[in-house]
Amino acid sequence: MAGTFPTTFFNTIQFKSNTNTRVTTSISGRTQRASVAGQFFSFKMTSIPLSLSDFKTVNAFINNQHGRLESFTITPPVIASTSGTATGTVTVVDDSSIDPAYNITSGSTTIPISGGTGTLKAGDFVKFSNHNKVYQLTADTDLDGSTIDTMNIFPALTTAVTGSTTVTYNDVPFRVFLNSDQSTFATDVEGFYRYEIEVREEL
Repeated sequence: MAGTFPTTFFNTIQFKSNTNTRVTTSISGRTQRASVAGQFFSFKMTSIPLSLSDFKTVNAFINNQHGRLESFTITPPVIASTSGTATGTVTVVDDSSIDPAYNITSGSTTIPISGGTGTLKAGDFVKFSNHNKVYQLTADTDLDGSTIDTMNIFPALTTAVTGSTTVTYNDVPFRVFLNSDQSTFATDVEGFYRYEIEVREEL
């Protein structure tokens, strides 16, 4: 089942960035390290105390994912929006004649952009309109609305972007699936329900 998970019922979130590195150690103790798989984000969200009716709505959504089988969209509270002052539409610039150093192919970490005003801050999450992967800014970006600016991201682009690609920096949606095939919840003597979900980003 696709769909958008309701995130208004949460009060804590534990967020992780996962990078897979193979480490080989020789007899002398020297190490060799290599990246062996794509980076992905994962997180655990804990609900506030829920009434039975609110709980049933969310629990039905979770169960309809059939464990780890299906993927869905979730927008984590608070962290999914910029901590800067950016407003307006931000678009990728695809014009190598302006500066041959601009590179927006897969594997790029510096992205030329234009439009919008204000600031995007290091640590903000962003998403490009042509694919599902979410990225994190590694440096502040000042948007002046007229010239070409650059946006530094982690991890490197998994999919090339073009001049028609827009950038989402507020309410950034993560495409995820559940970490477990089991669904559990707890209730108390006052009739309130709590639950946690753990999800990982779908690449």
